[in-house]
Amino acid sequence: PGHHSTRGPPMMWGRQLAAGAVVLLLACVVAKEKELYSSKDCLVERLNSINFHTHIKKTDSMSHVKLIEFHSTDCASCKSFESEYISLAKQLNRIVKVTAVDCSKEKKICTEYGVTSFPTLKVIPPGGFGTQDYAGERNSKAIYAWVLKFHSHFVEKVTADSLDAFLNKGAGKFKALLFTDKGKTPLMWRGLSVDLKGKMDLGVVQKEEKGVTSRFKVSKYPTILVVKPGQKKPIKFDGKMTEYGELFEFLNRYQETFAMENAQADEELAMKKPWLSEAVPELTSLSAQDICFGGDAVCVIVAATPTAEGKLPKDIYDVVMSAKGKYSTGNAKLNFMWVNVGKEKGFCDKLDMTSGPAVAVLRTGKRTRYAKSETEVTSEGVGAFLDRVLGGDVQYKPLKEGPPALTETKEEPKKESKKK
Repeated sequence: PGHHSTRGPPMMWGRQLAAGAVVLLLACVVAKEKELYSSKDCLVERLNSINFHTHIKKTDSMSHVKLIEFHSTDCASCKSFESEYISLAKQLNRIVKVTAVDCSKEKKICTEYGVTSFPTLKVIPPGGFGTQDYAGERNSKAIYAWVLKFHSHFVEKVTADSLDAFLNKGAGKFKALLFTDKGKTPLMWRGLSVDLKGKMDLGVVQKEEKGVTSRFKVSKYPTILVVKPGQKKPIKFDGKMTEYGELFEFLNRYQETFAMENAQADEELAMKKPWLSEAVPELTSLSAQDICFGGDAVCVIVAATPTAEGKLPKDIYDVVMSAKGKYSTGNAKLNFMWVNVGKEKGFCDKLDMTSGPAVAVLRTGKRTRYAKSETEVTSEGVGAFLDRVLGGDVQYKPLKEGPPALTETKEEPKKESKKK
């Protein structure tokens, strides 16, 4: 008597504990419930009503094979399949468009494709007409073999007899030759021939073709040369043979920029303006006009603090290269550059990029305007921003005085140009 307990009756206390446990359990489930294919380094392209048309139905992607995985967030077998599909996306990166649609969010797309169970895999063959359903085992090896049955390529086999005809096709245009000691044409080279279809012809030369290998003085395999009738010497690719993006940029830059009739003029221009052949050139007062300002191009600018060597940091470079691979082809021309946020503070401030890393798009046609991304500078963040740019879903701010001023950079004399 006289002693008051702060505790309620045992039964009530038990109920409170049980209710608390349920709330905690629900909180844990919510915390654990993440969207499939949302991890930072995942190469699976997540599709939605905003970006579906850009990635799947645009006419310039009709030469590519597209693979779509339809899933639902509450589907256990979809979750267990996720790691296999992520592995497949790595193996087929840039060769086949590997995508996914969450049917619990994108019901309209899933209804359009007649999806009734999960996961469902469909391939859209080159040409973009109709789909084929996958009915085999759910592992990356089996799906990889199935998908590549739909992949066609445009690589020409070049021999001593056919070399001159290959070189003289499309007067004045560069061609690319892969010299290999492997019997089969590598998948990467086949993929590049699809990406560069109608722009640059790709050929493959076997080691045994002595008439061709001796003419170009090739003794190491693999070797990639950009060639053209009348040039002093072929241009050799010195980058990583395993880096699709780097190789694509190298070849694409030659077909886009150096297409003059005079091969010597091409080589001199490449030496004088190195930014024309760089994958992600730095935005300076010298390079801006050639790549970023003028015309109808949308310039994607990444503001960053450079490394000690004055280069774009590797993690940001990889994000930009990933975005270039997805967005630099097609009717909407996107040009990618990076700017030194410390050196070009005035320029960056005008685009609301007061500190790096940050991303903005700049348009300098009739009216100069820009839009800054509010997402993180990751492959997914930049991808989501560019989807909105291409879908017309960004709010541009005007720059009435035109492109902001850049620090004046003096042209450095090139020692190589003095050599005869």
